[in-house]
Amino acid sequence: HKKSKNADFKKGVDISSVPELIDGGVSFYDEEGHQLRIFDILKMNNINSVRLRIWNEPANVPESKGYCSLAHTMEMAHVIKNFGMHFVLDFHYSDYWADPGNQTKPKAWQDLSFDELKKAVYDFTYDVLYRLKLTGCAPDMVQIGNEIRSGMLFPDGAVPNFENLAQLVNEGIRATRDVLPEADVMIHLDQGGRFYYIKEWFDAMFAAGMNPIDAIGISFYSFWHGTYMDLKYTMTKLIETYNLPVYIVETAHPWRHCEGEHVSKDMMDTAGLPAGIDEQKKALSIIMQIAAEASQKTGKTGVYYWEPVGTPNRGFGSWNENMGMFDDECKALPGWEAYRDFDPKRLPIEN
Repeated sequence: HKKSKNADFKKGVDISSVPELIDGGVSFYDEEGHQLRIFDILKMNNINSVRLRIWNEPANVPESKGYCSLAHTMEMAHVIKNFGMHFVLDFHYSDYWADPGNQTKPKAWQDLSFDELKKAVYDFTYDVLYRLKLTGCAPDMVQIGNEIRSGMLFPDGAVPNFENLAQLVNEGIRATRDVLPEADVMIHLDQGGRFYYIKEWFDAMFAAGMNPIDAIGISFYSFWHGTYMDLKYTMTKLIETYNLPVYIVETAHPWRHCEGEHVSKDMMDTAGLPAGIDEQKKALSIIMQIAAEASQKTGKTGVYYWEPVGTPNRGFGSWNENMGMFDDECKALPGWEAYRDFDPKRLPIEN
């Protein structure tokens, strides 16, 4: 083995649902069955970065139960910082979920003119970051929008109106630079195994005047976004093309099949690894290996498991029945060992 330059590897998790789970009485256990606080389990498994989503006014959407608000974010941010972890903040610019099919404006912004909307993006971003900074728990990385390949703040910022979208994104970037000049700014897209989709988007956005950014974030779910080889190709080519670090800010692998799930057996066949407890661990190891190998030039990358705290039978919908990293008893699955044992400094010798 040779020493890799990949010194800055984020072993990350998105655990935005923790406040809701804890309020719902969920307890977490390590693999041996000892009850522990979730952050102690993260620390034991060498997790060094946490990503949180923030919604504008989730109280406007009853299904959100008011979670992922600024108050919840500040509470969690303090814990992240107390544990000495790196912190990624993901602005959805919506009162509830934002993703490629759904980029709903916050209720308070529904009737704004385009110029007013731009100002609202700037002011909201600035205000949130300023409050976090003031209380000593500012994020180290700020994500402007969530999976915005189809745009954000529909209809104003919907693709193919890249000029509008670039202007909206720039307000978020500008606010971040004004409050936290030392923080990294990330743009996050889905389809992490499809290089040309992502390249087409970034080329269009830079041509439309998007400000410089510090990192590219991708979602990679093998059952939706391509094979592991596709992921490696995409990361390598993105780094080559834009000379920016690339982070896998969302990934997951099912530890079993269950009713009403997001992934069928056919989808898992395409994915390259079936659903399973050992397969979840193996998938995570492969993804981390790919991220580290592809990122030797930038020396920075990371892999974030999306909602590993999803626990079965808690009324949270089908994702939690088989996509988290805890079993029916809320005991940690072996997948955590993939994080604990992975050493990005020890990569196979290049051919």
